[in-house]
Amino acid sequence: MNLLYPIGLLALAGLIIPVLLHLWNVKQGKTLKIGSIALLGENSTSSSRNFKITDWLLFILRCLIVILLAFVLAQPFIKKTITHTKNSGWVLLDRNQFSTVYQTNQQTIDSLVNLGYELRDFNLGFTQFFLKDSLAHATKSGTLSYSVLLRQLNKQIPVGYSAYLFADHRLSNFDGDLPKLSFNLTWKEFKQGDTIKTWSTKFLNKSYEGKSTPIATSYTTSQSQNLPVVKVAIHDPIGNDAKYIKASLGAISDFTKRKFEVVNWNVAITDADVVFWLSDEPFNAALKANASLLTYQKGKILKVNSNMNLGEGSDQKIELYQRIAFDNLQGNTIWTDGFGVPLLIKKREAELNHFYFYSRFNPNWGDLVWNVQFTRAIIPIVLGNENIQDFGFEDNAADQRALDQQQLVEAKINKPSTSTSTTHQDLDHILWVLALVVLLMERILSFSKKTEHVKN
Repeated sequence: MNLLYPIGLLALAGLIIPVLLHLWNVKQGKTLKIGSIALLGENSTSSSRNFKITDWLLFILRCLIVILLAFVLAQPFIKKTITHTKNSGWVLLDRNQFSTVYQTNQQTIDSLVNLGYELRDFNLGFTQFFLKDSLAHATKSGTLSYSVLLRQLNKQIPVGYSAYLFADHRLSNFDGDLPKLSFNLTWKEFKQGDTIKTWSTKFLNKSYEGKSTPIATSYTTSQSQNLPVVKVAIHDPIGNDAKYIKASLGAISDFTKRKFEVVNWNVAITDADVVFWLSDEPFNAALKANASLLTYQKGKILKVNSNMNLGEGSDQKIELYQRIAFDNLQGNTIWTDGFGVPLLIKKREAELNHFYFYSRFNPNWGDLVWNVQFTRAIIPIVLGNENIQDFGFEDNAADQRALDQQQLVEAKINKPSTSTSTTHQDLDHILWVLALVVLLMERILSFSKKTEHVKN
């Protein structure tokens, strides 16, 4: 038993009242008048005190009344712990795929529904639906990944519920690690028909055939591809930087099997696909549409002790010794220095892809021309594919790669889940009834004592 207001027990001090009433028993002396003694003067009557409880039953009843009232003021209650057994939970699956999932897992789904599980759409909101209308009112599936949905499910599923999920293990449906789950989850893999898919894609202007299985995705080049020769014009008035560009173009040709025609710039060239203007002099010539132009920026030369960041996939340190002060040119930043200040900016101007370079392709300005990443870095300038780092990791709807079973959280529903709750049962109404009964008994006993005393 617990007390809501223990201070109420101070009322037990009231027990002193019945104790005093019953211990303070004063008896008056009696005088018996005989014969002529009555003619003598009366003396004062004597009295005596007796500290002894003579009526124990009445005393106990009165003490009990005080004790009960004190406990009523303290408001006693009893804590009860109740264990709830639940067979309830959620069956999660994409509603648009319900017909296919139900055909192969009908017995399992029916058993779970009979146990009290609810059918829920494994999409944003986890909307409940029923077997009778599962084939109607289907909507387009959402684009949220399984990782996001499981994190949201952690917050939305009721406490003590279990979940039974019917879904595939395709890697494209995940984005990052799976969250730590706060509920029991059984993940039943749902495989969708053919697990080998093929598609076509382009990389560096060449066509590739992609083939994906649950284990891996591979690419092969198409055999017959008549690709045009890439014409590159280089203007290098000093003559120190062009050799590094030419060496990288040779490496790109060996890697991609593309042919390059490299020529020195002159004003008569109008059909160049790429122009490297390795000078800070203004470029005023006309080029064909969609050609690429790289020019050195003119400005204040700054001595720096920094690195070059060539974007995603740049995993090696490239020293930067000198650079041109940035002039707040607006455009798409391709390369930056170690402080995030742009080094290479791309702008679309007059139907050209214009690249502004705030340094030089020279060992005196940095280690870029000696680094193995130099060739990779200028591929987007020469062949026009800026997402080179994404090749082989593209998001394709036909991607069939899947997570291994060991990477997924497994939990078996082998017994009903249980939860506990605590309730408080008040005892004050019981104490009020007992106090009333004891008071009636005390009154009856006290009245009978007075009647007997009067008769005597």
